[in-house]
Amino acid sequence: MPSALVTDDDRTIPRSAIDERIAAAVAAVGGLGAAAAGAHPTGRPIIDAILVFCAVGVAVWAAASAPWWALTGVAGVAVVISLDPVVGVLAFAAFVGGLYIGVRQLESGLLHGLVAAVALNAMIRSGLGGFLGLSAIIGIACGVLLFATGLRQRSSHTRRIAWMALGSLGLGAVVALGSAALAAFGVRPQLSSAADDARAALAAVNEGDYQGAATLFGDSSRVFDDAADSLDGVVAWPARLLPGVAQNLAAGRDLSAAASQATAEAAAALREVDPASLRVVDGRIDVDAIRAVEAPLVRVSGAFGELRATTRSAVSPWLLGPVQRELDELDTEFEEQQPLLDDAIDAVRLAPALLGGDELRRYLVLFTTPVEARGIAGFIGNYAEVSLDDGAIEVTAFGRRSELDDAAMAERADCGNLPSELLERYGRFGLTSGPDGTADQNVWQNLTMPAHFPYVGEAATCLYPQSGGRPINGVISVDPYVVQALMEYTGPIEVAELGASVTAANAAKFILEDQYVLAGDGATDDRVDALQTLGEGVIERLLIGALPEPSQLARDLGPLVEEHRLMMWTDDADEQRLFAATGLLGAMPALVQDGGFSVIVANSGESKIDVFLDRRTDVRVLTDADGRRTLVANVTLRNNAPSGGLPQYVIGNGYGLPAGTSRLIVNFFGPPSLMSVEQDGAAVAVQSLPEAGWMGYATEVVIGPGDTARYQVRFDLGAASAGGDPVDWGIGGEPVEWVQPLVSRDP
Repeated sequence: MPSALVTDDDRTIPRSAIDERIAAAVAAVGGLGAAAAGAHPTGRPIIDAILVFCAVGVAVWAAASAPWWALTGVAGVAVVISLDPVVGVLAFAAFVGGLYIGVRQLESGLLHGLVAAVALNAMIRSGLGGFLGLSAIIGIACGVLLFATGLRQRSSHTRRIAWMALGSLGLGAVVALGSAALAAFGVRPQLSSAADDARAALAAVNEGDYQGAATLFGDSSRVFDDAADSLDGVVAWPARLLPGVAQNLAAGRDLSAAASQATAEAAAALREVDPASLRVVDGRIDVDAIRAVEAPLVRVSGAFGELRATTRSAVSPWLLGPVQRELDELDTEFEEQQPLLDDAIDAVRLAPALLGGDELRRYLVLFTTPVEARGIAGFIGNYAEVSLDDGAIEVTAFGRRSELDDAAMAERADCGNLPSELLERYGRFGLTSGPDGTADQNVWQNLTMPAHFPYVGEAATCLYPQSGGRPINGVISVDPYVVQALMEYTGPIEVAELGASVTAANAAKFILEDQYVLAGDGATDDRVDALQTLGEGVIERLLIGALPEPSQLARDLGPLVEEHRLMMWTDDADEQRLFAATGLLGAMPALVQDGGFSVIVANSGESKIDVFLDRRTDVRVLTDADGRRTLVANVTLRNNAPSGGLPQYVIGNGYGLPAGTSRLIVNFFGPPSLMSVEQDGAAVAVQSLPEAGWMGYATEVVIGPGDTARYQVRFDLGAASAGGDPVDWGIGGEPVEWVQPLVSRDP
């Protein structure tokens, strides 16, 4: 009788039937085959090969004494998950072998081991992906099954040694996890700091602060490099042997190293830019210096493109959810930043042409004011014609708006070829209301009626050559707050006509209020001459070198661009796209799924009373019990004007109304699904005409001094189309609001 027996189902197998040398040989062959499959549990080829060899080898060694049902079950799983037909055939052969062992009740350690080796090798080549390497999870589970059931058939001495080895491996895994945690905890502040520096650097690039961006990119590169070293250092070394954890650490290390290289390349590229060469010097901008900026910015964009590629290549089915989310967020952030870099590149690419680098350019500068409200731009007071020839800037004309009105009338200016939508909505304000459909006396004073500034640009480009000027390439609108911001660079300007000294501290107040009080009722010419003196003085000082570097200019004027107080349009489509991306174009945005709203007021009382106009709006989307959505806009217009004590052209009117009375055209813009317009609770009639993808609804109102007009405007966002489906106004949520700049700079 044998000295020891083990039971396998309904039969006994003597332990002496297992030849450990044969089991080891089959295990070695199975392990080598698995190592050659190229699995990458840690991302390090040599370590991966050793780990796979050992894991599969140990499972095959133990499987030499595994029961037939375990062998058959593992082979069956391999058949199910094998996506490659050849691999599937091998797995099926192992499955048949397992059944054969069971039916014939064979006790061959060699045959047991071979079935296990073939099944596990097929499994590792299955091609099945999935979260955290689904094939790896299945393979490990099957290997554990073979190991556990096979080890039960071994001697107690062998089992003891095997379990001690497993315990040691478990302890090593705990140590490896601890080292990974220490490494990750140590680099987290570094990565956060480096990412913050990179974001700040990108913002600096968009502002034109290239040297500041270079410094920030350099700082970011050094910190990213330190993080990469930490993730590859002694503390993290044990974790390199742990599948899954090693993959996460490798991804963090590779991304940190790639980010370090990308930010270093960006810093090096931007250090080539000389900020001083981009300033206005003696009325000229060095066009070649601007052209030279393009290549460094392209290199910055390329560096971040490579970093995005590295981020995406780091994605792996081994990665844990939190790490995967971090990678996704990082990639999304780079993707969001790329258009900004593209805009910066487009800006320096188009700037030479804008500055007359290819041919002479002329621009009409309109000095507007919201004290007599118009559309998105205010009432035109003065104008300047600016010519640029290969970067040389010259003011070739400066005058009053009334001069343009007189010239347009005398020349019988004809702009009947402008967009039909523009003429249909605003032609009656002077564009086509003169003799034979030509411009009338009020065309320039009403030219800024549109809510869509490109319409103003197109109309001015058509009219100016017929109003005593020369052909122009574009139009710039500047309001009093822009003049005030520019005077930070020019210093005070003496305005002798009104005996005033205008500074950066009081420029806006002087233009909006003080000029009228100082001039009184009978000094209109002095007042207009004073504005011309101020405007010419500001431009002349800026051209002799008072302008700062582009980055400072962008910081100072950026908020005014956002408020539509500084706008620019040209007749070039590429330039229009650039201006639209930066907000400079002043174009009405596209409506979204939740619609949009704007209220644009225009003074129709021939006064400057809108300095006292206060506007409040509240826009929201309401959903009823049936799921029907309604955009509701509540608008309050308050006239805070006094009834006396100021010149008549400020608080008077041409309609016989009491002094201090405001007379306005009120335009409500939204989707073409208006439900109602109410003023102080009573329905009012409106005239509806489209503009730039919106529908405008116009009405008129008279508001006495100290009085208020309250409107509620409702739009049906669930309106059905002819087919019965809900109308989709656009992409996104939250109604978009288009805000007309008034005297008050409240949001």
